[in-house]
Amino acid sequence: MTTAPDADPRAAARSPWLAPVLRAVPAIAVGLAITFIADHSALLGLVMLAVFGMTSALVLLATSLRLDSTEPVRGLHRGLALVAAVVGVLAAVAAALVGSALPVLLLLVGGYAVLAGALELVWGIRHRGRSALARDGVVIGIGTLALAIVLALVADPVSAVGFFGAYAVMLGIFLIIAGLSARWSDATTPETTTPVTTQEASAA
Repeated sequence: MTTAPDADPRAAARSPWLAPVLRAVPAIAVGLAITFIADHSALLGLVMLAVFGMTSALVLLATSLRLDSTEPVRGLHRGLALVAAVVGVLAAVAAALVGSALPVLLLLVGGYAVLAGALELVWGIRHRGRSALARDGVVIGIGTLALAIVLALVADPVSAVGFFGAYAVMLGIFLIIAGLSARWSDATTPETTTPVTTQEASAA
């Protein structure tokens, strides 16, 4: 008796569960750096935003390239990579040219929160039932938009940088949980492939 060939092992490597886990790395790194640095000036905020934006863009682009072209998360990560890259570059330029400028920091972090939050929220709503990460996208989108609302009420750099750091840490933790949940969900999904005997193959 012969059996049907096993599923392509490369399919597991293209599973989207690892994408949010890798995306969490720069978020947690920046959030922890802000937490343990005493100086919460607007300049530090711009530098951390630049690091967050550019490293996140690289990770998002890299994860999108390893995913199958039919995977919905691929399009989301490419869109988020563009937003993060633009904001990261603008933050780096602002840090070099204007230094500690609270209005610029609020504008860039708020702009990122609005664009990235809206993109993720819309993606999550559109892909409900089509992607295991859609519900997480809705939650992250709402949380990111909430950051923009909070920053609109902030009038000092310490609060602005602190809220950004707290958001980055919470984002990273949530992304890890979302990725691992998707991984465990894949692992517990029952196999649908059944053995095929030589007699059945001959009859066909």
